[in-house]
Amino acid sequence: MPSAKTEGPLLMLISLNQQRMYVYDGNGFVLQTRVSSGRAGHETPVGIYSILEKKVDHTSNIYLDAKMPHMQRLTMTGIALHGGVIPGYPASGGCVRLPFDFARRFFNMTDINQRVVIAPDVNAPALFDHPRLFSALPSVAQTETGGDRAERTDRTAIQAGVDAAEALLGVTSAHAATDPAARTQETAAEARRAERQALVDAVATAGERRTAAAEGEAAAQRAITDAKAAAKARRSDAKAADRAAAAAKAALRSQERDLKKITARLAKTASRMRADELEALRASETAERDRLAGLTQEVQRTADAAKAADAAVKAADGAIAKAANDLQAAKAETKTAAAAETAATKAVAAFDRREQNRGLPVSVFVSSATGLVQVRQGFEPVIEAQAAIENPDVPLDTFIFSAVDWKDESKTDLRWQATEVNEYSTSFSSFEDESVSYSRKKTKAAGSVRMPSGTDTDRAARTLARIKLPKAVTDRIAEVVKPGSTLIVSSYDVSRSETKYAGTDFIVQMPEVVAKISKPTPRPKPVQVVEDDGGSSCFFFCSPYSSNKSKERDKLRDRKRERTSGGKSSVW
Repeated sequence: MPSAKTEGPLLMLISLNQQRMYVYDGNGFVLQTRVSSGRAGHETPVGIYSILEKKVDHTSNIYLDAKMPHMQRLTMTGIALHGGVIPGYPASGGCVRLPFDFARRFFNMTDINQRVVIAPDVNAPALFDHPRLFSALPSVAQTETGGDRAERTDRTAIQAGVDAAEALLGVTSAHAATDPAARTQETAAEARRAERQALVDAVATAGERRTAAAEGEAAAQRAITDAKAAAKARRSDAKAADRAAAAAKAALRSQERDLKKITARLAKTASRMRADELEALRASETAERDRLAGLTQEVQRTADAAKAADAAVKAADGAIAKAANDLQAAKAETKTAAAAETAATKAVAAFDRREQNRGLPVSVFVSSATGLVQVRQGFEPVIEAQAAIENPDVPLDTFIFSAVDWKDESKTDLRWQATEVNEYSTSFSSFEDESVSYSRKKTKAAGSVRMPSGTDTDRAARTLARIKLPKAVTDRIAEVVKPGSTLIVSSYDVSRSETKYAGTDFIVQMPEVVAKISKPTPRPKPVQVVEDDGGSSCFFFCSPYSSNKSKERDKLRDRKRERTSGGKSSVW
């Protein structure tokens, strides 16, 4: 492969029908090469990918420790570009093989996040411009002259940062929206600083809330302990009062029996008793009645005391229940406050990651399947919102719009390319018939290379005109868009089985291949076999078919010798 100088981000187009890869940069076609994609049963999935990882020496953890030199990962589940044998037809396990020497040289030409399209037939990118494409924010120097520059307050930028922080944390405040005409690179930077400060303040506020909640929980725990101790004392008092009341009632009943006896004796024997005995008996009756009155009062007092003790027990139980409710509320508040602190801390960390990724290209994806617009940068989600799509029931055509360079030194407007991606064959396939012989496939592959046809820019314009993105999204994109950024529109959704893994970009498979990371397949251990009937010995992998395959190879080799030696067999 001759050395190729490129300008701008690369776009790799892989035609499954032609078994070719075509490489384009900001100025157009760069180079092409033969490839070998997935064989029948292991087809390479059609779709839009990004280079996620690059590794000079890679060993597969899925395919029997297979060597994959100069690997450039496209998915987290086993699809990659790498050096390999190119037989002239689809033969891989799903990856896209490149010629070894080409893969080695091409490895140094590509960058992480550059796009790779795999389709039956591919369309070459075309220069494209449209008012719906993104532009970068201008600087203050580009929007104001020295004579017209007036004093400017940072209040608008600071308020914008606070708005963004509040939106991220799920809170709102009542104030007027910022003036979009005043947004520049400087005000956006100030807004980001204010946004981060608001997030940091939210962390501090949530931490104070969590501390106060923890103190409230401790106080509630102490209150419930005290309430339980008080309830225990009240129950002890209630038991003592009940015992006193029972004793008083018993004494009253005994006194009533004694009085009843005296009264009965007076009624029966008063006429026969002496005067002094009668007097003594009546005095005894009076004394018993006096004691009975006192015991009645004591019974009433102890009954009141028991009742009061029971009320105290109920109050203590109520205090325990209230303290328990307070404790549960305090625990819930502690949990909520801790969750708020965690969320705020994560928001700061996510903000810092986005700031670290600001120098990287931005990826935007719009799907008519979901109606969503999603933005990623540095393989990290940035924002997601609902997009307005005209005639949403009509699927969008699939296009990649790639920002290839700045238009001028102002670095505000971008040059774009449009590339159409079609999931169906648009020409006859030389490789779709698996019954075609090996020699015919090689002959067809060695024929003249048909360059991809150009993208229909009118169709691209009609597709893009149907899409309107929310202002919050376009404002966020305008802060970070740069050469290398891409806008993908499609009727498909992103591949959920791929984007669930960390460190990936928008992957659009047509249709989606539900894949998961497989467990490594162990490589069979070689075992030496004793001499067979033919007197030969061999090494083979632990498979019941290996010895049979070896014998078949020997037979084919002997027949070949017979043809080359005039029908006489030669012995090695």
